Amino acid sequence: MTRVVGKLLLGLLPIVSVSAVSQTCTAGDCQLGTIAGPFTTSQVAENTAVNFPICQAASCTSGTWNQQIEGIDAQQNIGTTDQFYDSGILKIDANIAVGATQPGQHGQVLEWVNPQYVQAFDKVTGSPVFASSGVAAEASPRPVLRLWSATTQPECIINSTNVQVIFDRLDNRFVISRAADYLSGGIKHYAWCVAVSSSSDLSLASTVWYAYEYKMDNVIPCVPSSNGCTTGTVDTYFPDWPRLGTWSDGFYITFDLSDPTQTFAQSGFEACQLDRADMVNGAATNPMTCYTYSVPTLERPSLIHSVDVADIDSASGPPAGEPEYFLAQVNPGGPQGTALCMDPSIPCQSNQLALFTWTASNGLTGPAFITVKPYTPGCYDTSGAAKTTTNTACIPEPSTPAGEVGGYGSPTCGDFKGTPCVDSLGDRLANRLAYSNLASSGSGPNGGYLTASHVVMESSGNQSTGVRYYILQVSGGGATVVVNSGQLGGPPDLYDPANALDFYMPSAALDQNGNLGVTYTTSSLASNPALYFDVLLWGATGLTTRSLVVQGSGDEENAIYWGQYAATVLDSTDNLTFYGLGQYFNTSQTGTSNCSQPSSNCYTWQTKIFRSQYTAPPHSAGCSHSTPAPPKGRFVCAGCVVQWRCPFVGTFAPTVK
Repeated sequence: MTRVVGKLLLGLLPIVSVSAVSQTCTAGDCQLGTIAGPFTTSQVAENTAVNFPICQAASCTSGTWNQQIEGIDAQQNIGTTDQFYDSGILKIDANIAVGATQPGQHGQVLEWVNPQYVQAFDKVTGSPVFASSGVAAEASPRPVLRLWSATTQPECIINSTNVQVIFDRLDNRFVISRAADYLSGGIKHYAWCVAVSSSSDLSLASTVWYAYEYKMDNVIPCVPSSNGCTTGTVDTYFPDWPRLGTWSDGFYITFDLSDPTQTFAQSGFEACQLDRADMVNGAATNPMTCYTYSVPTLERPSLIHSVDVADIDSASGPPAGEPEYFLAQVNPGGPQGTALCMDPSIPCQSNQLALFTWTASNGLTGPAFITVKPYTPGCYDTSGAAKTTTNTACIPEPSTPAGEVGGYGSPTCGDFKGTPCVDSLGDRLANRLAYSNLASSGSGPNGGYLTASHVVMESSGNQSTGVRYYILQVSGGGATVVVNSGQLGGPPDLYDPANALDFYMPSAALDQNGNLGVTYTTSSLASNPALYFDVLLWGATGLTTRSLVVQGSGDEENAIYWGQYAATVLDSTDNLTFYGLGQYFNTSQTGTSNCSQPSSNCYTWQTKIFRSQYTAPPHSAGCSHSTPAPPKGRFVCAGCVVQWRCPFVGTFAPTVK
C-alpha cells in the first residue's frame, strides 16, 4: 500500500509509507500494484428535490404483474413531448433496484437507462409510476437531472452514463449514483452526483430526493502526461465503470482509472466512502474519502480493474466490525509483471480473483489473491501486434458474417470491422457483488457470502463463451470459495457443450435459502439474443433447466454494446423473490443516420424486468429435481422451471411467481 498526503500525482509527490502488493508470477497477476490515500473532497451542496410527477391515468393504477413486465424501451412515447428514442445513446447501461413494501405503502422497482432516465414500476400491478405531469397523464420515463440544483450544483445537470441505482436495505432508501464531466478553463473535470430518496415508496408525492454533489479534482489522480495536472488539455484519469454498494458504515463507490491520453489504458481503480448516515436524512455530509490502486505506467494496462463493491442483499447486514469487500478478476498476464500475453495462439489463463477490504482503521487494503479454477476471459483477443487484449467483443448474432467468427488469437468481428458483434465484457466481473448474511439449520448457509460472475472462454476453436459464477464465504476480511463453477464434481458453467451458443452478460444473487439465481443472455449465428434465468440450489451440483424470459427477434447491429449493467436483485420484503433485468431486440437496431426519425431504427432496444420465487426448502430430506415426470406418489411443483420431486411435507408447495 502507498499512503500519500495531498492530491495524488502517481509518483510525483513524496510517499509517506509504502508497501507494494505482488506475488510470485505463476499465473494471473504479477504486477506491482500500490495503494495511495486517503484523499478527501467535501460536498459542494445538497439540494432537496420534490419527487417525480406520479401518473394517475388508468393504465398506471391497475393491472397485475405476472412473471415479467416490459421495462423502459427506446421507442416509448414516440411522437410526444416525452420521446427520448433520439437521445444519441447506444450504450444504455440499464439496471434496477428493488424496494421494500412497507405496511400501508406501495413497493417499486426502479429502472435506469442512459443518459438520464428513470422509471419506477409497481410491484403489485407492474404498472409504471412516473409521468410528465401527474393527473391524467400517460406514464413516461423521467430525466433525473432536475434532482440537482442548476444554481448550486450546475455540474450535475449534465447527462452522464454508467449510472447505477440500488436500494439501501439498512435505511429503506433508493440511491442513484452518477459521474458527470464538465469543462473549466477548457479542461475536463469530474463531479460525483448522488441522490437518495426520503422513503421507500416512490409513488408518494411526499417523497423527496436528497441530491449531493462532490467535485473530484482532489481525489482523482493526474495522468502522467499532465505533469502533475499542469500541462495539456487532459488533467486527470477518466472515472469509468463505476459501482455502488451499501455497507454498515457508508455508501461505497468504485471506478476505473482510465488514461484518456493513452487510448483509455487501465491504470487501476479507485474506491471511495460516502457518509450514508447523513445522506439518508438530507443533512450536510462528512467529506468523501478515497483511495487509489494503481500499477506503474510501464506495466499498464492494470490486470486488476473494474472492481465490484459489495452491496447488502439480505435481511441481515454484516456483523459489527465487518470490513467492506471489493472483488475483481485478475486478467491473464505475462512474466515479469507485464500485461503481455506472449503467444497470441495459446490462450492466456488466470487462476485468481483479487479481494480488497476497507476498515475504519486502515482504509482500503489488498489485494488478497483467491485461487480459482483457471479461466481465459471471454473474447480475450490477443491478435494485436502488441500481444495485449485488443478488445473483448466476439459474441456473434445472426447478422454476424460467419467468416468473422474465428478461434483464439485470430482477428474476428471484435476488431472493430464495422460488422455486427457484441462485447462480452470478459475482462471484468459482471454487475453485482451481492453480500448476503444468512442463517439456517443443518447443512444450509450460515454466515456472510459474496456472489459474483463473469464471462469466460469455453472453446478456443471459435471463442464461444460461458458464464462462470462463484459463492465466497467471507468473514473478518478473509474469503473461502464455496462454489466455483466448472470444477470437477461441482456445478458446471452456464454454457453450451456444443459450443454453438454464447452465454454472456450475467448477474447473480442469493436468496435467503442460499439458492443462487443467475440472469444472463445467449446469442449465436443462428439465434437472436435471448434473456434467460437459472438457479443453482444450495448444495446442488447441477443447475435447473434454463428458464427463457424473452427470445428476441432482432440484433444489435450498429454498436458493440449490450446491457453492461444487467441485474439480479433480491426483493427485500421476502428475501426469496429474484428480480432480473436484461436487454433484447424485437427489431434489429441498424440505423446510423437520420436518427431523429423513428423509422431510422437507430434505437430499437428494449428491456424486460422479470421475477421468480423458489420457495422449496432446498435442504428438505429426500428432495431432488429432474426434468422427467416424477414417479407415482411424488409431488410435482406446478409451474417450476424444472420438475421437483419431494416427499409430502405439511403444506410444502414450491411455486414460481
